[in-house]
Amino acid sequence: MDLPDSGMLNFFNKVLIALSDLTPDGSPCSIESLIDQCGIVSFGGQRAEYSSVIDHCHHCGLLQLKNKHVRMSTLGQKFLDANRDRYFEITEAQKQLIVERILFKGAWHSRARELFLLFSFNQTKSKYELSTIDNILTKANLATVHFLKSLGVIEELEYIIQVETKYSELVYVLTADSKTITEQQLEKIWMENRKLGAQAENAVVLFEQERLKKLGKHAQASLVRRISTANAAAGYDIESFDGSSDDIFPNRFIEVKATHGDEIRFYWSQNEMSVAKKKGESYWIYMMTKFREDRPNECIPIMIRDPEESIKKNNYLTIEAHSFLIREIAVVELSAYSMEEIKWYQLA
Repeated sequence: MDLPDSGMLNFFNKVLIALSDLTPDGSPCSIESLIDQCGIVSFGGQRAEYSSVIDHCHHCGLLQLKNKHVRMSTLGQKFLDANRDRYFEITEAQKQLIVERILFKGAWHSRARELFLLFSFNQTKSKYELSTIDNILTKANLATVHFLKSLGVIEELEYIIQVETKYSELVYVLTADSKTITEQQLEKIWMENRKLGAQAENAVVLFEQERLKKLGKHAQASLVRRISTANAAAGYDIESFDGSSDDIFPNRFIEVKATHGDEIRFYWSQNEMSVAKKKGESYWIYMMTKFREDRPNECIPIMIRDPEESIKKNNYLTIEAHSFLIREIAVVELSAYSMEEIKWYQLA
């Protein structure tokens, strides 16, 4: 199936909102009922249009279809949750989810890959680029360019199309089996990730200090420290406390992972895995998804306790031997916790 017109993405919201209104408990309903409900929600949408939108939503995994009945998928619910105010116009959070879950890794990845194979890595700018003078784009590729521009993945500057820096690693992974990139070029991409990680570590220190203060452990809060700058081989980034006693010896060892996206996906070194195995339940990974450098305190950490054991037992994550790449293979089940205004998620 071809990529939808960028304007159709707004209709994704209309279909999902209509389905949520029609079956708030998540049960299936007939496609006919959903189309009728779409007409009500959108004040007279045409029947044939919504049939096409439903097909696209099914193709990219937002809806499940069976025997002429439709229901919301887990990814569809996540897409709807990224539109808290239920606007018909697609939100920035929804664009991010589409890019990471559907464009680079889902139903539309082959179209994205076909285009990005034409790009080359500009070492000076640390960006993937495509010259529209040196490359004649097909009609299909031009449609993909227009679609990616609407999602904010690429920008067009005169005769050069550039990939936004935050998507460089995704482009690399998407095209890595067909294109080569030098170690120095890849290091520049990872440098951006390390910069992001350092900012996330500072945010976690502040989070831990606040968490311990809420528990009345002010002395322990003052002792939380980031050790990654002093000992890069420690296998974790931050020493903290679980807050169950007044002991001044650290008993929570935190490895911080960060990403601009909302997917649980991170590299875990052999050393980190070895340290995690030794420390067991005292070792935690704090995953900072949707992390923004200009709004670090808005990020809610996802905590994974004893990851060496819990990741292997979890059906929603997989470990790939890229030394080691942890990534979602299904939407991860998370438990929400809060302590007054402090919030976090934990791997179920």
